[in-house]
Amino acid sequence: MIKHIKTVLLLLVTISMVFTSGCFDAIEPDEMAYVVALGLDDGTDDNLIITLLLAVPIAVGVGPEPGEIDNATNMITVAAPTILGGINVINSLISKRVNFTQTKLIVISKELAEKGVERFINTFIRFREFRPDTYIGISRGRAEEFLKESKPVLEINPSKHFELVMESFKYTGFSSGSTIEEFYSKMECTCNEAVAVLLDISQIEETGDLAGVLANRKNSDGEVLEGDYTATDMPVVYENKVRQMGSAVFKGDKMVGELTGRETFYYLMVSGKLGEIRYTMPEPDIAAHSRAYVTLRLSRARKPEVRVKIKDDKPVVNIRISLEGDILAVTGNNDYSTGESLKKLENYASDYIRRNVVSFLEKTRDDFNSDICFIGKSVKKTFLFWEDWIKFNWTDKYKNAQFVVDVEVKIRRSGVMVKQVPVNQLKGDIK
Repeated sequence: MIKHIKTVLLLLVTISMVFTSGCFDAIEPDEMAYVVALGLDDGTDDNLIITLLLAVPIAVGVGPEPGEIDNATNMITVAAPTILGGINVINSLISKRVNFTQTKLIVISKELAEKGVERFINTFIRFREFRPDTYIGISRGRAEEFLKESKPVLEINPSKHFELVMESFKYTGFSSGSTIEEFYSKMECTCNEAVAVLLDISQIEETGDLAGVLANRKNSDGEVLEGDYTATDMPVVYENKVRQMGSAVFKGDKMVGELTGRETFYYLMVSGKLGEIRYTMPEPDIAAHSRAYVTLRLSRARKPEVRVKIKDDKPVVNIRISLEGDILAVTGNNDYSTGESLKKLENYASDYIRRNVVSFLEKTRDDFNSDICFIGKSVKKTFLFWEDWIKFNWTDKYKNAQFVVDVEVKIRRSGVMVKQVPVNQLKGDIK
């Protein structure tokens, strides 16, 4: 009897293997049109303007000739009420089936983002072809124009180009590096809000235009440090006109404001996403406009500590940030390599960054009323029941938050220069 049962089971397994391992629905790689980037704009009559930047497989594989990088991609734009409906229309007119498994960037226009992006994000999360690590960016202009101007210069593979550009936040700190998975989880979270990379097309044609751009971006000290601007105002002349700098801030699923590149650096710092970046600040005790700066390589020494106490129904947020770094450059004549001067630089850097972090947090409170730094998590875990947490309404409480920030900067190395001796001390003043 047992022998017969084993025989029947073996027969069933064999039959199952035959009928479940078929390839009737398989698609060959060369039968698919791979989307490198997707753009969404607001259209008329409740339609979307959907733009696909498609990779041309032969051009990407072989490599285009110099000056023919446009041959590596092909752009298609369609109007439709839904994203996948528009893709269906495109599938009816090209010889390959549209596929999103290699998509690296999704661009949504600012106009559309201010109306709400939940319906798009739900599509990206639900449809299996979109990878969770696909980056999401907000274009201040039309997404279609942004993709049209995207012309990789140093990278033949357009997919690799978008991936590397979006990952640059790890060593620049100027953008948020938001993915659709991260964006969705923050959008749905009751103790956090979402951010996205801020994108735009540069209008600067030549170096003569740089002075006017910088004049409009001066800070309270009358100077412009790197990152004191958004993607629109980057003082850069480059063959590729597309720019990424700063972050788009959301509340719920609607965009409510923007951060500059430098403010995004403080966002990464408070939220614990800071990589290893280069940070420039004025030298200690140096008058404004003296052109005396110190550039440090900064990284996170340990995870930021965030504690929140509710006092008189107002959140008091205590944040402790620990950083470490190296001295990369000193443009003035002071030596900060050792001793008291090194300690002085550490204290100055700690206070300088602290003041800017507080200013950034107050901006998220006063201008956006949006907790993008996950501060609410420290409050949420103190509630035993979900209903009590929802009734507490953290979003409403955040607008009354008070911030107490402590920043500690430890400089571990002073570069390969043991001591800095100014030339005028060696040779006297040269007239």
